[in-house]
Amino acid sequence: MSKYSTMPTLFLSHGSPMLAVQDNDTTQFFTSLGQLLPRPKAIVIFSAHYDESDSIHITSGSKFETIHDFNGFPKQLYEIQYPASGDFEIARAIAENLSGAGYHVTLDGHRGLDHGAWVPLKWIYPEADIPIVQVSINSRLDTQYHYQLGQELKGLRQEGILFIGSGGITHNLRAYFKAASEPNLGEKAEAFNGWVHETLTQGRHSELLDYQSKAPFAAFNHPYPEHFYPLLCMVGLTHPDEPISRLHHSMENHVLSLDAYQSGSPLV
Repeated sequence: MSKYSTMPTLFLSHGSPMLAVQDNDTTQFFTSLGQLLPRPKAIVIFSAHYDESDSIHITSGSKFETIHDFNGFPKQLYEIQYPASGDFEIARAIAENLSGAGYHVTLDGHRGLDHGAWVPLKWIYPEADIPIVQVSINSRLDTQYHYQLGQELKGLRQEGILFIGSGGITHNLRAYFKAASEPNLGEKAEAFNGWVHETLTQGRHSELLDYQSKAPFAAFNHPYPEHFYPLLCMVGLTHPDEPISRLHHSMENHVLSLDAYQSGSPLV
């Protein structure tokens, strides 16, 4: 039996920023998730919206500005604040771990919290009372890089840290606005979504590293990879004999998957 932490790792599809103000199946799921999760010492998030190419950036400030990194949405979204705190010691531990593995690392004491982080956390931990550290992805690199990034940090799970990958199982925004008039777009999204579900829950993790060639309609569902790569970080954090289960399934406008996954002992 493996000795992995009782603290699970999560992948959350954060969908549209409108999730911050909606009452639907997904926001109700986020709320219930906060009630089921063991309380973590801190949260480490890989977000699709923290995408850096020069090095791995790690937030190290003591307080976060709430970044409203989107345009054209209702005024109420831009008024939302999620006043979370950072954790310099955990940021430094992550930096030392990755530097020791040969990565170029930058501690960023000024960056705020992007909506890939604060939208789901607003529902899961509404009090904003758990320290957060964000670790950047790099959409210019490949799946193996992001899987290995998770592998390097796996040992920190033993210290009560909740790791979250925040992105989207599918993410084709152009198709999102055309789906009502083109039903076949939903079929392409469902096929890809189903393949990811089978691959994750059956433990065929190596296939995810080659999703561009193995998954149906991969290029359609991810014209750009930044929303898929946080999933690879989550899988990298998972031990070989550790189950991955789907916690939530929902499709918005037929093409935008809001599925969520967990590694570790089932929460329910």
